[in-house]
Amino acid sequence: MYLFLVRHGQSVWNAEGRHQGWQNVPLSPLGEQQAERVAQRLKNQPFDYMFTSPIKRCYDTAAAIVRAQGRPLDDLSVRETLKEARLSAELEGLSEKDILKRWTSEQKQAFREDYSFKFPDGESVKEVMARMVEEFKAIADLSEEAPPEPEAEAAEGEVPADAQSQTATGRDGEREKPKIPQKTALIVAHKINIQLFILHTMDALDSVVRRQNNIDRLEIGNCALSIVEVNLKGKQPHYRLLGVNDVTHLAGLNPPKLSAEEPSK
Repeated sequence: MYLFLVRHGQSVWNAEGRHQGWQNVPLSPLGEQQAERVAQRLKNQPFDYMFTSPIKRCYDTAAAIVRAQGRPLDDLSVRETLKEARLSAELEGLSEKDILKRWTSEQKQAFREDYSFKFPDGESVKEVMARMVEEFKAIADLSEEAPPEPEAEAAEGEVPADAQSQTATGRDGEREKPKIPQKTALIVAHKINIQLFILHTMDALDSVVRRQNNIDRLEIGNCALSIVEVNLKGKQPHYRLLGVNDVTHLAGLNPPKLSAEEPSK
């Protein structure tokens, strides 16, 4: 299965530097433009499945892609497990500077280093990681294709244009058994969701266990596209990262402001 991972467009609170968590903050004008750009890029990409976080900034981004394909919104499946990480309900809506002013030096250190750190009204990165790995497996298990044959794999770095079935001809001229077409899934989610998806693919989640803020070594921008090939049907899981944080479709748009220290994802 090919997983097309898209982060939501810039939200109003992204632009204002406010922590949003589970709040249904709308896309900013720039975010709407970003959503339309990624929608046009994926306009002709067939999807067997289309998933989104229920939170508005993700849903609206995913809806733009659905509309660009001329499909009904009923084709879009909302999955609660794709929700944003909730750092703290009490902190939602506050500016990042105000959040950092509230934290003690011990809390700041714990947030940087301990992936099990959590506020009473929030969840830890450890908990988010557990639900993301479970979600990753649940989506990958929807695929029905057989384990990939090494000689049949695509060239390194090749991104599939579609997932149509192919029939090959053997050396003796006989028709070989048609290859089962690869399934494709669109997943529109949040920064931390996609970071954890990709780190799981690369067997690199231990880096986050060692130090929580290692997760931000992997940048995922607003409406960035990442593509992962995954097959869990064989004896060994098959993962391949075909592209990460691709924002070429956003060329010419003004980038969002980035803060030096960002407590939210």
